[in-house]
Amino acid sequence: MKKRLYILLSIVLILFGILIYRLADIQLFSTKSFGPDNVNLLERSVAQRSHQMVLSTGRGQILSRQGEPLTNKKIFDIILFPKLNAEQTYKKISGVLNISAQSLQKKIHNLDQPAFLTSLMDTSIKSEQFNELKKMDLKGIRLMERFKNEDPQLAQHLLGFVRQNPALYQKRYDENSQKETVPVGISGLQEAFDPFLVAQEQEKLLFHVDGHGRPMFGFDLKYAGDNNHFYPAKIKTTLDVPLQKKAEDLFNQYEVNQGGLVLLDVQSRDVLAMVSRPNVDTENPYGNDSIRNHTITADFPGSVFKTVIAAAAIEKGLVDEPRSFNCSKGVYGEEEADRDLGRLNFKQSFAQSCNRTFAKLALELMESDRQIIDKYAKKLGIIGPVGWSGDVFRYEDFTQIPDEEQGTIWADESDRHVKDAIFQTAIGQKNVKVTPLAAANMMANIANNGKRQDARIADQILYQNGAEMASFSQKNNKDKEQQISPLTAKRLRSLLKLVTGNSGTASTLGELPIAGKTGTAELNIDDDEKIEFENSWFVGYFPEKKPKYAMAVVDLRHKPGAQTHHLQIYKKMADAILKKNE
Repeated sequence: MKKRLYILLSIVLILFGILIYRLADIQLFSTKSFGPDNVNLLERSVAQRSHQMVLSTGRGQILSRQGEPLTNKKIFDIILFPKLNAEQTYKKISGVLNISAQSLQKKIHNLDQPAFLTSLMDTSIKSEQFNELKKMDLKGIRLMERFKNEDPQLAQHLLGFVRQNPALYQKRYDENSQKETVPVGISGLQEAFDPFLVAQEQEKLLFHVDGHGRPMFGFDLKYAGDNNHFYPAKIKTTLDVPLQKKAEDLFNQYEVNQGGLVLLDVQSRDVLAMVSRPNVDTENPYGNDSIRNHTITADFPGSVFKTVIAAAAIEKGLVDEPRSFNCSKGVYGEEEADRDLGRLNFKQSFAQSCNRTFAKLALELMESDRQIIDKYAKKLGIIGPVGWSGDVFRYEDFTQIPDEEQGTIWADESDRHVKDAIFQTAIGQKNVKVTPLAAANMMANIANNGKRQDARIADQILYQNGAEMASFSQKNNKDKEQQISPLTAKRLRSLLKLVTGNSGTASTLGELPIAGKTGTAELNIDDDEKIEFENSWFVGYFPEKKPKYAMAVVDLRHKPGAQTHHLQIYKKMADAILKKNE
């Protein structure tokens, strides 16, 4: 029994000795190189007591034409710490911010690490509230200004989205580094200008905490970040925030399921507003193709395309003499038309959108030149792409709208020789597709005496300190062979005004100084005779006498006969702009 006791005591002493040695090794002998992995225990100990709050991902901002940040907006915030007994502080904060003190204290009690108040309570802090809080003696919190990175609520499709995508980062920048975890632009301007906007380094606030996550205020808060005054850059867009908000409010009001709006400045071709529906599913942007921007997607324009046939017919002298067309007949000249319009001259045919007139004119034009429709579509700029492109900074052939689709006229070259195919093409059916952006730009070309220009979404690239890195100067197409004549543009303007007149297809817009063209395209999804969907368009410019704005509004893929609101949206948008400029 005594011998067993000695053996047990010896084992305990040996184990105790091993434990003492292990502790000594950890705390004294191997603090900088512990174990087979040579772990620096001192650094790990500091890291365990350290915490960081990201103030900015470091990504560049996108600005409105007024210089207002549209992404990475700077906000006022408060850092809250867990398990702090600061009841009076939280009551003061609740009083200033007009939030529930009980709810705030409950959420703070459940914290296991520091958090931003705006994220915790899903609220915002105004500048006057922030300044009021700064004057108070608030213990246990930190007042901060930071950049909030979130998906855009305004102009979603135009601005685009940012996501983490290591494979895309490596493909785009061909780098093997930790920067592969940096978020990249996956759509819109975020994608187009990603090389200028991509983050260089995060901005962080570093501090120490105790074992409960509470701050050790004996240590100074430290800032870690990139103090580069040049990068990342800022992109100053042409977007007019009040007009963008007005356009989006109208689309929400009328609950447009699929469609869009483009508003251009006629002289500069700046994109002032761009709306696409449906809204993007932020949880799954590519699900149901919600990330698609319908204003730069080519679709069937219907009678909007008759503007091209009209321009060609005017310049080729087919409508100079008095001439009438049988508009009681359908597009092929054999069947009865859906609308019995009787015999109409060229101007009346355009105003009332007579299919037979433009089918007949297109056939006559094609008999003399099989390329003529293509030529005039190009002269008017309706086929596109029309987004600004050129050399900028260190990039050649830079494109502001890389996802813009190019329109089409013919899918099969043999259709140029098929009468029925020509008839359908003349009225914007068959294989004719254009984007709303290109259609709006065509109207701007006509309103500006036929002068072709690119549509511009960004005006400048600015360094971080606000100095100009590059600008996107507008380029006029000076080749007169590539545009319609001023006289043709003038005659087209008179036709477009008739459309909104008393007998026109958009007479509901007549009380405002608007000129333009309606379009309805019929879509047969299964190649049978049944019409599955329709596209409804109105593209035009205003004010009619001295045009300043060109705009396209489209309601896409709606059921035949369904109530559409594209004309109401156009009217209310134009009315708001005209009243603003009075």
